[in-house]
Amino acid sequence: MGLLNLFDGLAEVAKLTIIAYSDENFQNQTGETFSVMYNPNTFSESFGTEYAPQRAIGGTADTQSFQGQPSSSVSFDFLFDGTGVSGVGSTAVDLNPAVGGVGYVKEQIDAFMNITQLYVGEEHRTNHLELSWGTFHFYGVMERATVTYKLFHSSGAPLRATINATFKQTVSREEQAALARRSSPDLTHFRLVKAGETLPLIAQKVYGDSSLYLEIARVNDINNIRRLTPGQQLVLPPINKK
Repeated sequence: MGLLNLFDGLAEVAKLTIIAYSDENFQNQTGETFSVMYNPNTFSESFGTEYAPQRAIGGTADTQSFQGQPSSSVSFDFLFDGTGVSGVGSTAVDLNPAVGGVGYVKEQIDAFMNITQLYVGEEHRTNHLELSWGTFHFYGVMERATVTYKLFHSSGAPLRATINATFKQTVSREEQAALARRSSPDLTHFRLVKAGETLPLIAQKVYGDSSLYLEIARVNDINNIRRLTPGQQLVLPPINKK
């Protein structure tokens, strides 16, 4: 999509913009924004699942026990160019005076770092960030950034640089609480049995205690706990484990 910058004179192109917020619910903007000079050509999204290896005594391979899913992340390469020509080079050259002066690239990098990494004393943390680019919206914080300087003015000032930045998704505590309520073992749920599932396994997933499978069997009038049919609906009642 970075190629769209070639047609700025023909049509207005949406710029990727970073918007700062002071709260984890993304309700209170600080008034700080940063728009990139060139839209990135590509970006990547990363997802993951965490497992803990478990091995039976005398076993030769591990069983992977599901632990959770960490926040997703997105990574971008941002270009900062004070020459007006976004090409590759490493020799000392003169800048394009129409761009903004010898200090333009350094000023832009400082502005980027201020909105993404500057520690805010009143909040005791860095800003919460929204990345907005057309229909793309990402809410999180900047996890890390690497600045690479590629081209220099005869004075030694940087004229071209790239920043590789990774942003980590954030979910507010209110959202986490809402998600927890929707999957809470304190509420009655209905669950369809999947192939390979057993009552102890389901009890472990829902209640964190495989021994509670007997209560599931009792509520659902299951006499043979070894015979579950894929697609069979189970009632999972709230259970007080105290």
